[in-house]
Amino acid sequence: MKYRLILAAVLALILAVYFVPGVIISGAVSSSSPSPFACSLEIPLDKSQASNVLVAGQTWERARVNIQNIGSEPLHNITVLIEIPQDLEIDIPSQPYHITKEGQNLEAEIGDLSPGQREGLLLDVKPPASVEFKKEFPLKIHVVYLEGEQQSKQFINIVPPPSWLTYITILASLLLFAGILIAVKHFGVLELFSTVDLITIALLAAIIAVVFRYISKLINLGWFDGLVIAIPTVILMIVALQLVRKPGTATLLFACVLLISIVVWGSQIMWLGFYLAEGVIVDLLVFLFGMDYADRRLTAVVYGISRGAISTLVFYMLYAPVEWKISYAPWYVGVQLALACAGGLIGGLLGYDTAIKMSGARL
Repeated sequence: MKYRLILAAVLALILAVYFVPGVIISGAVSSSSPSPFACSLEIPLDKSQASNVLVAGQTWERARVNIQNIGSEPLHNITVLIEIPQDLEIDIPSQPYHITKEGQNLEAEIGDLSPGQREGLLLDVKPPASVEFKKEFPLKIHVVYLEGEQQSKQFINIVPPPSWLTYITILASLLLFAGILIAVKHFGVLELFSTVDLITIALLAAIIAVVFRYISKLINLGWFDGLVIAIPTVILMIVALQLVRKPGTATLLFACVLLISIVVWGSQIMWLGFYLAEGVIVDLLVFLFGMDYADRRLTAVVYGISRGAISTLVFYMLYAPVEWKISYAPWYVGVQLALACAGGLIGGLLGYDTAIKMSGARL
């Protein structure tokens, strides 16, 4: 009985140590006053990209260190000291604060902050050329003010560039292209296309690659660029399917779009897989639907949505991190996927009506 009481007392003491505020092991002192500062780091500033994530080998990226007075009293003579990790390059853009740089240490004079006031320090950050695996780089922020001081850490995650994906992408693109060439030669697919068919595909590809892309760059609707370019692209794709009506029409169309883009815009051959993916998925669906060349409104819509979904996923999941060294936020990829599918839906509906009229005019 006596041992049970002793054991119960020990357990009660352990629970008190872990759960009662103000005990040493918890690390919190009940009488301590809350911190008057809130520090946060924003990088990149583009909200469409993953927060606090940079891809190794990326060029300069703008960051902002936010300092806010969350207390009820004004704070005076505020100086912010920031210690930057050695592997990160830092530059100071023009801003209203006096900031000095000595090695990897920054010192900024903020002045006074009234309750609720927030100020931001702008930094240009360049990640290392490469890292073996994902690493966290801490930015140590030390805020000194007349009434005291405060320290905090903010982290930047550097992820390795998917170099292996680069080689796989190039290899897969070349193998796919070689496979298509072999299939074309073996089955005599090109012999199925007449001169009129090839001219039709070339003209439609030129409109997609030059006219639509130029208009997209000229208008620059930001998030809605994918929607703007998807609608007319799908319209012309449906027109090509109904006018040409040959196996491999969509693949040949987008292959021509890439070739024209290489000549006009200087696109890289590495994008071959991206363009072929758009065409191959549509040609596969044409085969699965019993050689239905968008002869029904439903199949036209299915082709348009499928083309939009595949092109968006291939771009944001593979080509964006490989080519542009950008890691997009999942929610942004979802938004762009929805817009691309919406563009495919609208383009499929309009493309079907347009193709029917053009087919009738040709006859």
